[in-house]
Amino acid sequence: MAIPAYYKIFFLWIEPVVTLFGAVAAAFFGHDYLVMTHAETTPSKILGLPIATNIALRQLANLYLAFALNEFFVLRATNDLKVWKSVLAILLVADFGHLLANSQLGLGQYYDVMSWNAMQYGSFLFVYIGAAMRSCFLAGVGFGTKKGRRGAPRSVSKQIQAPTTVEDEFAAVATPSPKEMNKTPAQSTRRRKNRSVSGA
Repeated sequence: MAIPAYYKIFFLWIEPVVTLFGAVAAAFFGHDYLVMTHAETTPSKILGLPIATNIALRQLANLYLAFALNEFFVLRATNDLKVWKSVLAILLVADFGHLLANSQLGLGQYYDVMSWNAMQYGSFLFVYIGAAMRSCFLAGVGFGTKKGRRGAPRSVSKQIQAPTTVEDEFAAVATPSPKEMNKTPAQSTRRRKNRSVSGA
């Protein structure tokens, strides 16, 4: 079954590219990344970030990169729905985990669009979109329904299998049935004569 184009555009292009931006931001602009996440608890830029924080940010960037590359290459390598559903189901779990990780920002952050900055649009809105797309894919939205193919009626099947040549007709007449095999030669001869006369 063909995968609809809008799923391919989102999962093979849009989401991997956006995720790569997140990886670059976490790896090379760590202080700004933390400020946009929660400015009040971010260390001063003059003092610099603690080594542990820098390591955690680079590990986060590495995970974003793995996310993007898996989606970009694994899904592009196949149209097998089982593979797509497996990958997207895992990423859907990651979506909920990502949203749960932001719970310390308060319940209002999940829906207070007017207070969001660029980071929060990525952490909330884009994750909402990604989770919705994955949920729709896993639910089969946009794939249509398979029309069940009913087998041909028995009468039609028999007609298809009926002999169509003179040789086949002769074989059908000349070949004795299991019942005829149990009859005496005289009975079988009379039976075949009757068939020949009725078929003439």
